[in-house]
Amino acid sequence: MEDIGRKLRTLRKGKKLTQQDVADRLGLVRATVSNYEVGKRTPHLSLLKKFAEFYGVTLDYFGVSTNDEIFELISRAREVFNNEDISTQTKEDLYKEFMRLYLNLKED
Repeated sequence: MEDIGRKLRTLRKGKKLTQQDVADRLGLVRATVSNYEVGKRTPHLSLLKKFAEFYGVTLDYFGVSTNDEIFELISRAREVFNNEDISTQTKEDLYKEFMRLYLNLKED
């Protein structure tokens, strides 16, 4: 996921834009752009598509296909697990559920 951030930063700098420029054009907060670029957060697939359109690249550039539902799930899960407002118990319960689903899929 950090690779996506590095690529977003490279694209932005290649166009000689500031993080604020990108945030303004995509309707984001500058800190959000920064968090994506340093790999602290990962954009949802729909937002990554907007970044791709904005920079004139395809999702393949980021190593993501348009049907990559797993990427979407992982990016959303990452936000939950990084959210300090969500209790540790809830995070543990979610983790157990993810593992249960993963193991069930692996058996099929």
